[in-house]
Amino acid sequence: MAVIPTTEIDMFATSDRSARYEQYRYLRELGGVVRLRDPDVYAITRYDDVKAVLANHDAFLSGEGVGFDPGVNEIMRGVTLVSDPPEHDVLRSVVGAGLRPGPLRARADEIAGKAHDLVAEVVARGEIDGVTELAQAMPMLVIPDYLGLPERNREHLYAWGQVGNDLLGPVSERTPHNMDMTRRLFEFAHELAANRELAPHSPGAAMLEAADQGVIAKEKCPLLLVDFIGPSLETTAAAIGHLLVLFAERPDQWTALRAEPALVASTINELLRLETPVRGLTRVAARDTELGGVTIPQGARVWALFASANRDERKWERADEFDLRRNPLDHLGFGHGAHNCVGQGVARMELHALIHALLESVERFEFTGDPVIAQNTILNTYAEVPVRLVASKAT
Repeated sequence: MAVIPTTEIDMFATSDRSARYEQYRYLRELGGVVRLRDPDVYAITRYDDVKAVLANHDAFLSGEGVGFDPGVNEIMRGVTLVSDPPEHDVLRSVVGAGLRPGPLRARADEIAGKAHDLVAEVVARGEIDGVTELAQAMPMLVIPDYLGLPERNREHLYAWGQVGNDLLGPVSERTPHNMDMTRRLFEFAHELAANRELAPHSPGAAMLEAADQGVIAKEKCPLLLVDFIGPSLETTAAAIGHLLVLFAERPDQWTALRAEPALVASTINELLRLETPVRGLTRVAARDTELGGVTIPQGARVWALFASANRDERKWERADEFDLRRNPLDHLGFGHGAHNCVGQGVARMELHALIHALLESVERFEFTGDPVIAQNTILNTYAEVPVRLVASKAT
């Protein structure tokens, strides 16, 4: 059995995209499994090995936490993301009840209308911050209504929810602020569940009904609300921010997509492959497990690097290039296996609706300043994207 390579590289020293991609490439060259010194985890770097970890929920456990900080892992214990079968299967069935294809299709026209109205507003403004005025605005128009949340506190939801992925990384100078925002979101979720402030026939109300029927414990309801709210806002916003930057940098690709809008679905998959929003999540080895020709010891924490796997040269030709015709259906941007993103159907619908609305109205995107990457341990996202939306002549 081969020896696992080790490295002193600090995977959390920077949020710069290009620096992170160079780090991933360096780790992939070292091996499919690389031990990091600080934090002491086994980074899973290559596509086949990451997919194998995500597929084997018996050997690689989520219930011990999917982040790096033991305190945060303990706080999150019991949400869908931080659970293992059979508990996970029950929780996921409850969370996913309103996210199946049928309920989603029923909301397609509504979501398309919201995307159309939002794009009309931002095109009329011309110059915008693509993050706050478009990337964050789109999921905020969709998710609170979809989940059945009341109007109160909607102005705070994004700030409360966007810190969730950052908390999953090692402790940083942002941790106290992130914990305060998370505490406020938890308090609000407890109020919603206790007061039953969720619209009838919504996924939120369905959670309460499942608790009434004894399918899940009542104390799970606030956890499941938190589990849904944060990830459904920040990861979709991250993808939209990258979409704006990608097409502002590659105007020829936007022209090609305008000429062939049937490529929107392929474009979404390629976007999520190339600019994976969530870098990766951790698992704990339930037993000594062979992976990629090495043995990961029982109790070790592994970091499945989705973002590295999605740029693995062993899997993808021209892995660092954007190709809207590639249509990488097997990308790992939504994870894989039992814990693949339960809300991906909503996210895809939002992205699909928004891109089509932009195709109808926008001839090109022009930077009015330099995009600013957000400081975040786990999320790959922008803090600012100053951009001008140049209206198409037909608009």
